Amino acid sequence: MDSLIIEGVRCFSERQTVRLRPITILTGENSTGKTTVLALTRIAWDLWRGFGPSDFNEEPFVLGAYDDIASSQGGIGSKATAFMVGAQFFSDSPLSPVSMSASFTERGAQPSLSEWELTAKGLRLVLSYRHERYGSAVAYRLETNAGAMAMSATGPPYHDPEITLAFFSSGLQRGSAMRPTGNPPNPAELSHLQELLTTALRPLGPRPYAFAPVRSRPRRTYDPIAETADPEGLHIPMYLARLSYADPNAWKELRRKLAAFGRESGLFRDLDVRRLGRGEGGPFQIRVKVAGRPFNLVDVGYGVSQALPIVVDALRGKEGSTYLLQQPEVHLHPRAQAELGSLFATLTKEQGKRFLIETHSDHLVDRIRIEVRKGGLLKPEDVSFLYFERKDGRVRIHELELDELGNIHNAPRGYRQFFLNEERRFLGI
Repeated sequence: MDSLIIEGVRCFSERQTVRLRPITILTGENSTGKTTVLALTRIAWDLWRGFGPSDFNEEPFVLGAYDDIASSQGGIGSKATAFMVGAQFFSDSPLSPVSMSASFTERGAQPSLSEWELTAKGLRLVLSYRHERYGSAVAYRLETNAGAMAMSATGPPYHDPEITLAFFSSGLQRGSAMRPTGNPPNPAELSHLQELLTTALRPLGPRPYAFAPVRSRPRRTYDPIAETADPEGLHIPMYLARLSYADPNAWKELRRKLAAFGRESGLFRDLDVRRLGRGEGGPFQIRVKVAGRPFNLVDVGYGVSQALPIVVDALRGKEGSTYLLQQPEVHLHPRAQAELGSLFATLTKEQGKRFLIETHSDHLVDRIRIEVRKGGLLKPEDVSFLYFERKDGRVRIHELELDELGNIHNAPRGYRQFFLNEERRFLGI
């Protein structure tokens, strides 16, 4: 996705467009909607690819019920009638750019998809949902240069590209039980619809992976359990133990990369798995070498256990993966915070991975700016630097511009003002 579009969600009562780039930095004061943007990025991905129904409370993001999500437009006591989540994507397709929007209304105190729309050059597809006791009635409307075609059917309460295409294809066939109205698309336009619903949506990559703001506490000894991905990183010790036993070559390579990050960040020099029993099914420990002999993970700085899930999952993820991070700098000293910035830049350059980073760390942000200045890993157009500012109860997102030296040119007055005021107080001026 190249842009996230939101309207009527929490503090974003007015429409906001969030530009997404390989590295997107979200910064600003607390309670200005940064975590909401991370959550809606995953929601928008699901809506675009037809993953549904939308879950606004999937860990690690808990947005609440409809009234907790929808912004009130009419003052105290008023109730929002709908909210919108959308996205835009650019590709090499002749239909590019493609835009998606989804409107939600209240149903049983929860958000319920009421309309889903996809637009591209010469095409506009709208699915309108009417939820009934025993299912959902879907009204399909396709607008093309030849006119508009509409039909109704019973379908799932979310968008499914394959089902949508099947409805239009069967509705145009002679003898079909479906009765479309209006001007049907010609074969070329139907082919474009097929491309829109399939080919144009494929470059989104794997589903965004989200990390919790605080990772799991380390344990002295681990018992092998199911290796299920978890936002807090509970699966990481299991993954390391399994890899060390089942694939020594892959473990050696991952261990080398972890050690390189550990040395550059000042967190550790090496890491290993120590088995306490025979075979893969026995208990084990994670051992960390800081200086001298290795120690148990519990006995070294807490920052190691907080950084490890992020570093391991970022390294082992598929090329083109997207990661949603909340304050990855938690419990890390400045050197380690900065090194995370270099790790993200390297994975962006070498593996096409994308990172949306909610952070309050100057050290991490400055390292990203330094990588832009060095020019080897990042260019200014690879970074979206967003500053969230609250005024009069509403939040505005400022897109800050970086030049080739990593300098910021259009920062609003509120950006960094607190730090400047504190420095003046310290200097007595």
